[in-house]
Amino acid sequence: MILSTIVAATENGVIGKDGKMPWRLPAESAYFRQTTMGHPVITGRKNFDAMGRPLPDRLNIVITSQPDYKVPEGVIVVHSLDEALNLPPVKSADEVFIIGGQQIYEQAMPRTDRLYLTTVHTKIDGGTAFFTYEPSDWQLVSSKYHPADTDNKYAFTIKLFERKH
Repeated sequence: MILSTIVAATENGVIGKDGKMPWRLPAESAYFRQTTMGHPVITGRKNFDAMGRPLPDRLNIVITSQPDYKVPEGVIVVHSLDEALNLPPVKSADEVFIIGGQQIYEQAMPRTDRLYLTTVHTKIDGGTAFFTYEPSDWQLVSSKYHPADTDNKYAFTIKLFERKH
């Protein structure tokens, strides 16, 4: 199983503000959907709450410390990253995605094999959630720039990294 982290962050590392993503980028959202489709996705409770619903056509796994957290049918609740990674459908998957938020990213990064990083070309002040990583640990595999347009307010660059061994 390949453990991948997929994240969009501004140039100053912001991934969230006031409990949600502070941008709307339909082209980046389509990339996220296409990349994660058919794979298990692991998320924290706050991020799951912000999404508002399970992601379709993916096994949704929510990590929470709340013992009685209620989720829709088909969503799996666990209480640690280890518990999520040891689920049989996760262990047997070819690739599994960590999709946020900040705490889950921080826990997963030391174990992550692949990093799908979208840099949103702006800086947002007052962010409440951040993404950080050590660039020297990663080898760039691909990079694609998307200019701002009528549907996407900000330009962004999608990069794929693999961990150096």
